Amino acid sequence: MNRPEELDDPKKFDELMETINSRLVITSIPIRERAHLSQILLSDELDYDMADDDSVYPQVIEWYRKKFPGEKIQ
Repeated sequence: MNRPEELDDPKKFDELMETINSRLVITSIPIRERAHLSQILLSDELDYDMADDDSVYPQVIEWYRKKFPGEKIQ
């Protein structure tokens, strides 16, 4: 399975993560849980099996660390 370009293009990844994070904020999910749920939502959004790509979770966590530098994510 080819890795979706949204995961390799920083701008597209950022846009996608902003959208996913906004959905999770609306449902009042704390940041720590948002990071975990984002991976599931990315999988659905991109129709991509995240279980086969161990680089996605660290990429999601890094996005949240940059977006919310003072928050405990893990």
